[in-house]
Parts: sequence; C-alpha cells; structure tokens
Amino acid sequence: MRRRAVFCVCVSLLIVGAIWADGPPLRVVCDNNYPPYAFVAADGTLEGIVPDQWKAWEKATGKSVFLRGLPWAQALDAIGQDEADVIDTIFETPSRRLHFDFTPAYAHIEVPVFIHKSITGIASVRDLTGFRVGVKTGDAAASQLLEKGVSALVPYPNYEDIIEAASRFDVRIFCVDKPPALYFLYKRGLDRDFKIAFNLDNGEFHRAVKKLQPELLDLVERGFAAIPPSVYASIDRKWLGSALAPYLDIRLFAAVIAAALLLAGILFSMAWVLRRRFRAATLELRQKVILLEQSEARNKASLSEKEVLLKEIHHRVKNNMQIISSLIQLKAGNSILDEERGIVVDIQQRIQAMAQLHELLYHSKDFGSIDAADYLRSIAQELSLGYAWPDIPCLAESISIGIDEALPLGLVAGELLINALKYAYVGAERGPLRVRLWQAGAKMLLRVEDEGRGLPSGVDPSTTGSTGFTIVRGLASQLRAELAFGGPPGFWAELWIPYL
Repeated sequence: MRRRAVFCVCVSLLIVGAIWADGPPLRVVCDNNYPPYAFVAADGTLEGIVPDQWKAWEKATGKSVFLRGLPWAQALDAIGQDEADVIDTIFETPSRRLHFDFTPAYAHIEVPVFIHKSITGIASVRDLTGFRVGVKTGDAAASQLLEKGVSALVPYPNYEDIIEAASRFDVRIFCVDKPPALYFLYKRGLDRDFKIAFNLDNGEFHRAVKKLQPELLDLVERGFAAIPPSVYASIDRKWLGSALAPYLDIRLFAAVIAAALLLAGILFSMAWVLRRRFRAATLELRQKVILLEQSEARNKASLSEKEVLLKEIHHRVKNNMQIISSLIQLKAGNSILDEERGIVVDIQQRIQAMAQLHELLYHSKDFGSIDAADYLRSIAQELSLGYAWPDIPCLAESISIGIDEALPLGLVAGELLINALKYAYVGAERGPLRVRLWQAGAKMLLRVEDEGRGLPSGVDPSTTGSTGFTIVRGLASQLRAELAFGGPPGFWAELWIPYL
C-alpha cells in the first residue's frame, strides 16, 4: 500500500509538473529575518530551513523556484500584488483565510511576550494596557494584541530591529516569535536581561497561495510530500542541531577524581574532628545530667518536706477553728439568751465554712486550689446538720478555684443559705433549698434559691444594712463579682464571678 501511495504521488507530480514545467519559475517570498528558518547571511544570501526545503522541493518536482527573502510587511505586499505565487513562514489567521489557501502546518511556533527583568506584575494580555509593546509590522501577533485592547504598539520592520531597540531600552516589552527571539537575544548577550512573561499564542508555519488557485496549492503540497523524511531530518540537523555524542574527557575525568578524593579527605578530617568534639560534648552532657539529677532529688526532698509542713499547717488551722467553734458552742449553751444564741450559731457556721476549706486543702494534692463543687457540698451538708434541715441539694459543676476565691465564695454561699434557713419558711415549716454552681463562658455562676415567703416588703438586699447581706455584698466586691436578686415567689440570689 505504501509503495502504491508513493507511486501515485510521483505520477501526480509528473502530471502537475508537466503542466508547470514550461512556465516561468515558481515565485516564493518569505520573511528574511526569522532565524533559523530564513535569514540573510553575511555574504547576502538567504539561508535557513526554508531555503533548504525549497531546494529539496525543486529536486522533487523538477520545477525551478525563485525564492526571495523580504521584510515581512513587504512579503505580504508582494503576494497581495501578484509579485509572488507562494508565501512561506506565514501563520494562518481568520482574516488571512479570506485571501489565502494554506498548506498543512509544518512547524509549531510559540509566540511569547518578553519583558525586561526590572518589570513585574505582567501575567496576561490585560496587564499590558498602558505599556509600549514592540511588534513586527504585519505580524499576526500585532493584530491579535490590537484585538485584545493593547493599542500602544511600536512597529519595527523585523525582529532583529526589535531586539536592537530593546538593547537601547527604546522598548522594554516586545512580542517576538520564540525561535528568532532567542537567537537574537543570545547573539546580543541580552538573554539574562529579558524573560518570558506569558505566551500570547501558539502558532504554526504554513505555506499559502492566493484564493482560487487549487492547482498551484496542490503542486506545492505534493512537492513537499514527495521529499523523503531523511532529507527533512538532514535539514533539521543542519539548522537545529543534534545531541552531542557522549565521550570521555580524560583530563576532566582526572580532575573529577582528584576533586572527589580531596572532598573525601576533607570530609574524613571533619568527621574525625566532629567525633572528638561529640565525645567531649557527650561527657560534659553526662556530667551535667548527673548534676541535674542530684539537684532534682534535693528539690524533690525539699518539696516533700514543705508539702508535709503545709498539710500540717492546714490541719492545725482546721483543728484550731474546731476548738474555737466548740468553745463558742459551750458558751452559747450556758450563759446567753435565745436571741444571742442565734447570732452565735451564725458565727459558728461561718467558722465551719473556713474550717471546711482548710480540711479540703489538707486532703488535696494541689495546695493552691480546690474543687468548688466539693467545697459547696461540704458547706451545705454542715448547715443541713447545724440547722436540722432534711436536705440541701447542691448541683455544682467540678470547677477548680484558687484559695483566694474559694474562701469568699464559701462564705457568700453560707450567708445566703443561713438567710434562707432562718427566714424563708415560717416556724417549723421546711421547704426546698438549692445551691447551684456552673461555668457560663468566662464567668462562674453561683445561685442560691428557695421557694419560701421571700423578703419582707420594702427590703432591698442591694442596700439593706443587715449583717448577712452586708457580708454578701462585701465578699462579692472582693471577688469582683456581679450580684443579682429576685423573688417572690421565693427568693434567689446570683453571683456572677469572673473566671479565667
């Protein structure tokens, strides 16, 4: 099948070539400043991939070619004014499709926008607004930039003139196809001064003829199809280069070996020095660890002695308060009136509240704080026994508080409970009493409530001069807490205590 296809192409070329053989040479124009595809050499001849491929085309078709390299705008004018039959190195665009028929693409070309290294913040076409951008006259990229709203374009006849202008800083942003851009930037030593901001487009090189010339287009296409792949590969190697064959440079190899040996010697010396230093540091560290362990043992022994002493202090304070309470009890039972006996009982309960704090601290592992729930339950239980009250429920969350907060908190709870025990219910009547404690955000809330008869008319707990409420207000101030009262029915008091 492949041989048959090649045979058909050859026959077609013979037929079409016969038609064109007697005529004048095929006139072809291309860009004369597009290395490595087409450029003018020092002797004035046109060189590059495109001229060599057209020479191969001549050989494949037997048809002579007159190839001219022109500035791109002049090349477009030449094909437009029928001064050329074919134009090469052309991108296919919607506007050009109105006037030309194109061969299949034969080269993929990136079209980047280059910026000077001192410029930042340009990542897309819209970022070019307000900047002067160098372009080649007649280039497809120039039309594309205009369509996208970039109007400050600076036209130049060819790509080399754009790079020359960039070297003088006439322009610091330009749009040049990648192959010639890299060629001219390296040639002028500007490759470190400019960088690619983004790719405007990815174009493709075609050959084109004017509309309504299908025989000519067919001749061009069949001619290039008839060129053997080996010829194309040879042309590409000539102008695009090939990978270097690997070889062993003896001098370079010897230098690498010498450098490796030198590096190994340096690393061995450093390792030996570091090992000695490591041993010395390890010995010093062990000595310091021994000293720290000895110091820690002494500190633990000292701390243990202080803990025992502190426990003994709390125990003795609690016992002393119990003795004071017992002495007051004896005095109250023998020599004072009933009215005074109630005052003495209140004093006893306050002493018991303080004694309970020291009792909890005595049994606590942490001498700086106690569980507020345990403390309030012990106070409620003590008052329940002291006033022969059936039960005082204590619904408290487990909250750790310091000694400075615990004592006034316990005294406030005790005062409010004593007030309820004495005045909430008439005579021997017994009713519900409750103590609640919970954390609400950054505050701790204590609430004592009953369902009794409430406060007498005209009594304001916030201002009354009674001993109990005076104590409550004073302790609340000490805790920097907010007080709230309510009722009837019943009576309740709330203490909002800052808690961090």
